[in-house]
Formats: sequence, structure tokens, C-alpha cells
Amino acid sequence: MSKKKVKSSAASAGSAKVYSKKKSIALRVFVLVMAIAMVLGIVIMPIASYAEETDGEAVTVSEFETGKLAEALSEAAEGTDYNYIKKVAVLNGTLSAADYSAFLNIPNLEFLELAETETEDGVIPDNAIPSRNQLTYVSLPGNTKEIGAKAFSNNKKLVKISMPATVEKIGDYAFEACEALKSFPINENISYIGEGAFKDCKSITEFAIPSGITEIYPYTFSKCGFSEIIIGPNVKSIGDGAFADCNNLKDIYSYAKEAPSISGQGVFMNVGASIHVYEDCAESYKTWEGNNIKAVEDLTGEYVSAAPEAEKVTEATEKAEETEKAEETTVAEDNNTEETVKQEETEETTTSAETEKKTRRVE
Repeated sequence: MSKKKVKSSAASAGSAKVYSKKKSIALRVFVLVMAIAMVLGIVIMPIASYAEETDGEAVTVSEFETGKLAEALSEAAEGTDYNYIKKVAVLNGTLSAADYSAFLNIPNLEFLELAETETEDGVIPDNAIPSRNQLTYVSLPGNTKEIGAKAFSNNKKLVKISMPATVEKIGDYAFEACEALKSFPINENISYIGEGAFKDCKSITEFAIPSGITEIYPYTFSKCGFSEIIIGPNVKSIGDGAFADCNNLKDIYSYAKEAPSISGQGVFMNVGASIHVYEDCAESYKTWEGNNIKAVEDLTGEYVSAAPEAEKVTEATEKAEETEKAEETTVAEDNNTEETVKQEETEETTTSAETEKKTRRVE
């Protein structure tokens, strides 16, 4: 074999190796690109899916059969993943104890509108909607008379409650550990506030105990954040720890003309406050002074609850009113348009008739 042929064969072999190497690198690059694309697909697709799902995060149930709210919610959701639902409005129907449990299937529920519904026998059951991680607002059924024990306890992000003036009883620990709750719409029909009902409600800044309350039970307001509180005129006794660890409490206005009896030394534990009382009954409040309380004889006037009134107009109602107004505006605009068209047609007909008359006269 000639040297020329040997060189040619070597060159061919070298070219083949280079080609093979390039092919291998290209294949690796291709595989890497595909791997990156798959990873991006795994990450981006759920994000895109979430963006689509959040468009349907508000669910409205127009009506349901008592005991079957879960089915109605599922139908209204139209396949939306419950993890993405944040707002629920129920506009009609009567809620049973079983129906309240349907809301527990929505883990990220923030807004719950129930003002247009009713609750069986006027009672919101014990443990109705507790420990929701994201719940910030709830309106109660329109016929609510009683809120059960621990009904809304441990809803740490709950900021606002809207409830009807029909409420008469708030059960034991009903709103315990609702740390973000800023105010509560107390009304004068309330005659019972249970033990620990508002315990650890750190964000409530003021509270007025209704005149229908005769006893403040143990730990009812323990660890609340209010700086002042109004005690109604008919309170006769206050249970142990009722105001314990209310570190911000500075002023207590008591309209009871005879100091309520207090149970134990823990009623005002870790509280230093002035209790404002009528001058002619200050002597009976001397028994409180051993509990870091100083009686001040400067109270005047009759008891008036300073609590906010219960809200009657709900967001659902407002939306319905807005929709109705929009429809009325549209109808009015359509009517105006029709009248304008008719007027223009009339004017056109009149003009044509006058032109025709003029033409005949000229002829």
C-alpha cells in the first residue's frame, strides 16, 4: 500500500472520530435542553394552572337543600380545585350542623357570606367553623340567636364578624384565639356571653358589655387587647381570670351601682387600671382595689352602649344592588335610544312630507 493511501485512510478515520464526537456533543446538548424544558414545564404549568384557577376563586350558591350544602358547593365550583377557592357566598337556604362542615373542605377560605341564609332553630352549632387558617371575614345567618361553643375559635386571621341583632347568646370559647378580630358588633339583645368567649382576642381595643348581662364568666376576656371596657348596669358577679393579662387595660367604666362580686384574686391579674364609678356608690368598689384597681368617682350619665351596630347591608346585597342599578341604567339607556330613533324617524318623515309639498307647489 502506498504512503498516500495510508495517509488518506488515517485522515478518513480522523474525520469520522471528529464527526462522532460532534454528534455526541450535539446529542448531549439536545438531551440537556429537553431536560431543562421538562423541568420548566413542571414548574410553569402549575403556575399557569393556578393563574387560571384563581379566576374562579369566588363561588356562589344560589340555593340548596338543607343537609346537602356540600353537594351544592361542589356543583357551584364547577370543577375548581377547592384549594383555589377563597370566597363563598350562600344566598338562600337553611343551614344544618352538617352543612357547616362543608366549609371545612375549603382549606384557604378567606371570605364567607351567609347573611342571606338561615340556621336551623336559630343556632350556629358547636365547633361550626373553627381553625380556618385564612378566614378573615364572615357574616352570620340572618336569624341567628345563639352562637355555639367554640363555633369560630382559633380563626387567627379573622378580622371582622357581621351578625344580625337577633343574637342573644354567645357560647363558651366561641371566639377564643381570634387574634386578629378588631371589633365585635355587640347588641343589647345579648343576655349571655360564655366562659372564655373572647379569650386571647388580642386585637379588640374596646368592648361594651350589654345591659342584659348579669354575670361575667371566668376567662371571658382574658388576654384581650382592649384599653377600655364598659360594664353594663346589671352585672352582679365576675368570675376568676375574667380580665387576667389584659395588659393594655387602663380604664373600666362600671355602670353597676353596687360593685359586682369578684371571684378570687385573679380577676384582674397583671392589670393596672382605673375603674370609673358613680360617686354615691364608690365605697362598694373599695373591695376591688386590692386587685391593682383604683376607684375613680367621676362617672356621670346613664349607661349607653358604645358598641358598633350590627351591619345589615352585606357585600352580597351590595353587589346585587349594584347589578340592579346597572340593569336599570342599561334599560333607561335603551329606552332613550329607542325614543331618539323614533324622534329622528318622525323628523325625517316630517321633512320628507314638507319637501314633497314644496315640490308640488313649484310644479
